[in-house]
Amino acid sequence: MFRSLLVAAAASIAVLASPIAEAQHTHDMGAEPMPGMSSSDSRQLLHFPPMMQAHMLRNMRDHVETLDAILSALDIGDYAKAAKIAKDRLGLDSPAAAACKPSPANATPGSMEAMMAVYMPPPMRAFGLSMHTAASDFADVAARADATHDAPAVLKALSRITPNCVACHAAYRLR
Repeated sequence: MFRSLLVAAAASIAVLASPIAEAQHTHDMGAEPMPGMSSSDSRQLLHFPPMMQAHMLRNMRDHVETLDAILSALDIGDYAKAAKIAKDRLGLDSPAAAACKPSPANATPGSMEAMMAVYMPPPMRAFGLSMHTAASDFADVAARADATHDAPAVLKALSRITPNCVACHAAYRLR
Protein backbone atom coordinates (compact mmCIF):
# COMPACT_ATOMS: atom_id res chain seq x y z
CA MET A 1 0.00 0.00 0.00
CA PHE A 2 2.80 2.42 0.92
CA ARG A 3 4.49 1.81 -2.40
CA SER A 4 1.32 2.53 -4.38
CA LEU A 5 0.71 5.74 -2.38
CA LEU A 6 4.29 6.81 -2.98
CA VAL A 7 4.13 6.08 -6.70
CA ALA A 8 0.84 8.00 -6.97
CA ALA A 9 2.32 10.96 -5.10
CA ALA A 10 5.43 11.01 -7.28
CA ALA A 11 3.34 10.78 -10.45
CA SER A 12 1.13 13.64 -9.28
CA ILE A 13 4.16 15.81 -8.55
CA ALA A 14 5.59 15.07 -11.99
CA VAL A 15 2.31 15.90 -13.73
CA LEU A 16 1.86 19.11 -11.77
CA ALA A 17 5.47 20.19 -12.08
CA SER A 18 5.84 19.76 -15.83
CA PRO A 19 3.75 22.81 -16.84
CA ILE A 20 5.48 24.88 -14.16
CA ALA A 21 8.91 23.74 -15.32
CA GLU A 22 7.95 24.43 -18.93
CA ALA A 23 6.67 27.89 -18.01
CA GLN A 24 9.88 28.64 -16.12
CA HIS A 25 11.97 27.34 -19.02
CA THR A 26 9.96 29.49 -21.43
CA HIS A 27 10.40 32.49 -19.12
CA ASP A 28 14.13 31.83 -18.75
CA MET A 29 14.55 31.64 -22.50
CA GLY A 30 12.86 35.03 -22.97
CA ALA A 31 9.97 33.54 -24.94
CA GLU A 32 6.28 34.13 -24.48
CA PRO A 33 4.63 32.24 -21.61
CA MET A 34 2.60 29.12 -22.27
CA PRO A 35 -1.04 29.67 -23.29
CA GLY A 36 -3.16 30.36 -20.23
CA MET A 37 -0.23 31.54 -18.10
CA SER A 38 0.23 35.16 -17.11
CA SER A 39 3.23 37.06 -18.45
CA SER A 40 3.42 39.13 -15.25
CA ASP A 41 5.50 37.72 -12.48
CA SER A 42 4.95 39.38 -9.14
CA ARG A 43 7.70 37.45 -7.35
CA GLN A 44 10.62 39.51 -6.02
CA LEU A 45 13.44 39.55 -8.55
CA LEU A 46 16.75 38.87 -6.86
CA HIS A 47 19.82 40.61 -8.19
CA PHE A 48 22.58 38.10 -7.53
CA PRO A 49 26.01 38.30 -9.16
CA PRO A 50 26.22 35.80 -12.06
CA MET A 51 28.45 33.34 -10.14
CA MET A 52 26.09 33.36 -7.18
CA GLN A 53 23.04 32.98 -9.41
CA ALA A 54 24.59 29.94 -11.12
CA HIS A 55 25.48 28.47 -7.71
CA MET A 56 21.92 29.00 -6.44
CA LEU A 57 20.36 27.40 -9.50
CA ARG A 58 22.69 24.37 -9.22
CA ASN A 59 21.75 24.02 -5.55
CA MET A 60 18.02 24.16 -6.26
CA ARG A 61 18.31 21.61 -9.06
CA ASP A 62 20.25 19.35 -6.72
CA HIS A 63 17.49 19.75 -4.11
CA VAL A 64 14.93 18.45 -6.63
CA GLU A 65 17.25 15.58 -7.65
CA THR A 66 17.72 14.77 -3.96
CA LEU A 67 13.97 14.66 -3.36
CA ASP A 68 13.68 12.35 -6.36
CA ALA A 69 16.40 10.07 -4.93
CA ILE A 70 14.62 10.04 -1.56
CA LEU A 71 11.34 9.08 -3.23
CA SER A 72 13.12 6.32 -5.18
CA ALA A 73 14.60 4.91 -1.97
CA LEU A 74 11.21 5.03 -0.25
CA ASP A 75 9.60 3.36 -3.25
CA ILE A 76 11.70 0.26 -2.62
CA GLY A 77 11.24 0.51 1.14
CA ASP A 78 14.86 1.47 1.84
CA TYR A 79 14.33 3.88 4.73
CA ALA A 80 18.00 3.85 5.71
CA LYS A 81 19.03 4.96 2.22
CA ALA A 82 16.37 7.69 2.17
CA ALA A 83 17.61 8.90 5.56
CA LYS A 84 21.24 9.00 4.40
CA ILE A 85 20.40 10.86 1.21
CA ALA A 86 18.37 13.45 3.12
CA LYS A 87 21.02 13.90 5.79
CA ASP A 88 23.98 14.11 3.40
CA ARG A 89 22.42 16.26 0.68
CA LEU A 90 19.65 18.33 2.29
CA GLY A 91 20.10 18.21 6.05
CA LEU A 92 21.37 20.99 8.28
CA ASP A 93 24.90 19.59 8.20
CA SER A 94 24.98 19.22 4.40
CA PRO A 95 27.00 21.60 2.24
CA ALA A 96 23.73 22.75 0.66
CA ALA A 97 22.56 24.22 3.98
CA ALA A 98 25.58 26.48 4.47
CA ALA A 99 24.09 29.44 2.60
CA CYS A 100 20.92 29.43 4.68
CA LYS A 101 22.60 29.44 8.06
CA PRO A 102 23.60 32.70 9.70
CA SER A 103 26.99 33.61 8.32
CA PRO A 104 29.92 33.17 10.66
CA ALA A 105 31.71 36.36 11.63
CA ASN A 106 34.88 34.96 10.08
CA ALA A 107 33.39 34.31 6.62
CA THR A 108 35.97 34.95 3.94
CA PRO A 109 35.15 38.17 2.05
CA GLY A 110 33.95 37.26 -1.43
CA SER A 111 33.15 33.66 -0.41
CA MET A 112 29.76 32.21 -1.33
CA GLU A 113 28.56 32.30 2.28
CA ALA A 114 29.62 35.96 2.63
CA MET A 115 27.85 36.83 -0.64
CA MET A 116 24.71 34.99 0.47
CA ALA A 117 24.65 37.12 3.62
CA VAL A 118 24.73 40.24 1.46
CA TYR A 119 22.38 39.29 -1.38
CA MET A 120 19.94 36.69 -0.02
CA PRO A 121 16.93 38.31 1.67
CA PRO A 122 16.47 37.16 5.29
CA PRO A 123 13.01 35.63 4.61
CA MET A 124 14.51 33.58 1.77
CA ARG A 125 17.24 32.34 4.10
CA ALA A 126 14.54 31.47 6.64
CA PHE A 127 12.68 29.36 4.05
CA GLY A 128 15.93 27.58 3.25
CA LEU A 129 16.87 27.01 6.87
CA SER A 130 13.40 25.67 7.59
CA MET A 131 13.63 23.30 4.59
CA HIS A 132 17.05 22.02 5.68
CA THR A 133 15.78 21.59 9.26
CA ALA A 134 12.80 19.61 7.96
CA ALA A 135 15.17 17.46 5.88
CA SER A 136 17.25 16.67 8.98
CA ASP A 137 14.07 15.83 10.88
CA PHE A 138 12.98 13.59 7.99
CA ALA A 139 16.35 11.83 8.06
CA ASP A 140 15.88 11.04 11.76
CA VAL A 141 12.34 9.72 11.22
CA ALA A 142 13.36 7.65 8.18
CA ALA A 143 16.35 6.19 10.05
CA ARG A 144 14.04 5.05 12.87
CA ALA A 145 11.57 3.68 10.31
CA ASP A 146 14.26 1.33 9.08
CA ALA A 147 13.43 -0.70 12.21
CA THR A 148 9.79 0.30 12.78
CA HIS A 149 8.54 0.55 9.18
CA ASP A 150 6.33 3.46 10.27
CA ALA A 151 5.44 4.63 6.76
CA PRO A 152 2.88 7.25 7.86
CA ALA A 153 5.50 8.97 10.05
CA VAL A 154 7.96 8.95 7.14
CA LEU A 155 5.44 10.49 4.75
CA LYS A 156 4.44 13.09 7.35
CA ALA A 157 8.10 14.07 7.88
CA LEU A 158 8.72 14.16 4.12
CA SER A 159 5.68 16.40 3.62
CA ARG A 160 7.28 19.04 5.87
CA ILE A 161 10.21 19.61 3.48
CA THR A 162 8.62 20.85 0.28
CA PRO A 163 6.23 23.56 1.58
CA ASN A 164 9.35 25.64 2.22
CA CYS A 165 10.43 25.18 -1.41
CA VAL A 166 6.96 26.10 -2.64
CA ALA A 167 6.83 29.24 -0.46
CA CYS A 168 10.30 30.38 -1.50
CA HIS A 169 9.67 29.82 -5.21
CA ALA A 170 6.34 31.65 -4.89
CA ALA A 171 8.08 34.67 -3.36
CA TYR A 172 11.37 34.94 -5.27
CA ARG A 173 12.83 34.57 -8.73
CA LEU A 174 16.32 34.85 -10.18
CA ARG A 175 15.35 35.82 -13.73
